[in-house]
Amino acid sequence: MQADEMIELHHWDLAVNRYYYACFHILQALLIANGLSAHTHSGLATVFGQNFVNRGLIDLSFGRFFSRMVQLRQKADYNSVANISEQEAKEIVEMSKMFVLKIGELIPQ
Repeated sequence: MQADEMIELHHWDLAVNRYYYACFHILQALLIANGLSAHTHSGLATVFGQNFVNRGLIDLSFGRFFSRMVQLRQKADYNSVANISEQEAKEIVEMSKMFVLKIGELIPQ
């Protein structure tokens, strides 16, 4: 996975961006499979929360995690004052992978 390579190269901003987009795209697939859509990144988090987290179809921790990922992606891509730290990047690795697997389980095959 490209995100893992960015971790190995200590490119924390790029790693967070790549992990975020892995989560983003699997959520888009979930929404499409359920006839839903969102027009913004924060809108995706809202639609996900309303339709899957709040209804108990997915654990609240995954909703919180994606909201955090939205914030980190903003910081990684647009904040020229503060870069993503090594700790921030490494904290999301395993949860990002779990998120993609868990959301993938909800997508009808």
